[in-house]
Amino acid sequence: MEKILKDIGEFGLIDEIKRWARPNTPRVRLGIGDDAAVLSAARGKDILFTTDMLIEDRHFRRSEATAYEIGRKALAVNLSDIAAMGGVPTSAVIAAGLPADLPVDFAREMYRGLKDLARVFKVDIAGGDTNLSEKIILSVALLGEVPRGKALKRSGAKNGDVVFVTGSLGGSYASKKHLHFIPRIKEAGFLAGNFNIHSMMDISDGLAMDIHKIAKASRVGILLSERAIPSSGDIQRALTDGEDFELLFTLPPAEAAKLTLTPPKKGLAAFHPVGKVVEKKYGVRLVKNGGTVVKLAEKGFDHFR
Repeated sequence: MEKILKDIGEFGLIDEIKRWARPNTPRVRLGIGDDAAVLSAARGKDILFTTDMLIEDRHFRRSEATAYEIGRKALAVNLSDIAAMGGVPTSAVIAAGLPADLPVDFAREMYRGLKDLARVFKVDIAGGDTNLSEKIILSVALLGEVPRGKALKRSGAKNGDVVFVTGSLGGSYASKKHLHFIPRIKEAGFLAGNFNIHSMMDISDGLAMDIHKIAKASRVGILLSERAIPSSGDIQRALTDGEDFELLFTLPPAEAAKLTLTPPKKGLAAFHPVGKVVEKKYGVRLVKNGGTVVKLAEKGFDHFR
């Protein structure tokens, strides 16, 4: 008979987690088993701290995603946030709300998905919490590091900057990219280490929604080219689908030319210029394929709509 969480209880589950969550690096001085984790802080660095939550039937359905995919995504969305700041992820804690009748093997697979991705990006799982819930809820809090004063923000875009995105946009749900995407940690490190990036964020709510966030934070206008947007085939989906988890960034024209002329780097996503930053008075607009310029609606994924 298949074991469920009710059979092993909370502390049985915690014992299961402790067995696979041994620290990968010396950063964790004290991990799971005490009231709080103890971590070593690096000198000359700023600490990044982000959190994201996955809720069953809101961000995934058990009928459409495996336990492994669910666990992997819970960490991946947080890694994408650290990438957006130009940082390197270090340590995470995981809070899980789980139904009592959830099969133990399902829970193991979720944590295996988390663990495997954590290993790829050298992230230590330092602790967390478990609780009873009617549906699966996974909340990951992730720490990262960035050289002091070098965190990339949404608010640095300047008039004349060129707007870039990584990869391809749209169709993330149909293609299951929203479950399998690779957080752009390596791409962000390459950009931050070699170019003067003025602003950056990740595309989680759709390009049309997220480009407005940069425009508002930077107090600028932005002009996007429909023809230049790397879409999966449907430009409307590329603009509004969300859950692409690609990077959206701006940099000055000379740096943009340098990036465009740099030979593709093995293992990195492609970098696509898709528009330019203009004065605030022009707002956020889209140049259609036929040449007409239209106002780009702030439309995309919204948790409360």
